Amino acid sequence: MLSLDKLYPQLSSAEKMGLLDDLNNIYGSLPQTSCERCGTCCTVPPPAYIVEYLNMFRYMKENLGDRIPEIVEKAIRFYFLELVDINLRCPFLGEDKLCMVYPARPLSCRGYGLSRSDSVFLSPRNEMEELARRYKEQHGITLPEEVVKFNLPECGSVKIIGEKKVSTDLLELAISYVARLESQLFPVDLVDKELTFVPYVTHLALTVISEGARIRRPRVMKEYLEKGSSDMLEGFVEKARAVQL
Repeated sequence: MLSLDKLYPQLSSAEKMGLLDDLNNIYGSLPQTSCERCGTCCTVPPPAYIVEYLNMFRYMKENLGDRIPEIVEKAIRFYFLELVDINLRCPFLGEDKLCMVYPARPLSCRGYGLSRSDSVFLSPRNEMEELARRYKEQHGITLPEEVVKFNLPECGSVKIIGEKKVSTDLLELAISYVARLESQLFPVDLVDKELTFVPYVTHLALTVISEGARIRRPRVMKEYLEKGSSDMLEGFVEKARAVQL
């Protein structure tokens, strides 16, 4: 993940190489859509490559200056509590249920609802169950059942303008094109193992918080489950407020 000292050099490099232009051309190859803007799909921020995060970060800096501190705070809270609080929503979802980075949203968001099956973008249930097992064994944390068993419903409200539902193959091809761009920034083996493919909210949070804070994530989760709040988390949020993006 990109720490703050590496973020701007990587962004500059991606711009000079034309990767963000190429990325937006890939986005433009997908059909245009409309929907009911219910915000349901924003319950679980989907994964994105770092090249997509760079594109989103540039948009955020150019268009959301006043709201960046608020977004960063929400991203940090989401990073620490996403596995213990079912009520969390994507930090980029505004009160009007509109995405604040919609023009720069990642491919996983763009593809949701386009195919007859959204499974290409969703984590299988057994992955969450395995994650819950590891947290129980390694940290003594029992993840809430409603989090472990949560399934984001397939979207029936997305309307494709002038076209029918697209094939899953087309979406997977688009993902492979983005992965190819990613491999120009990072070693291919990292990209192939999807080690740079995490929720874009996580990308933002890990830019701001320290390595020490990341290590304490299980302690924050345990504290939150026991008390309904976390003093440690509030301390991390307070420190993040002093960070200038």
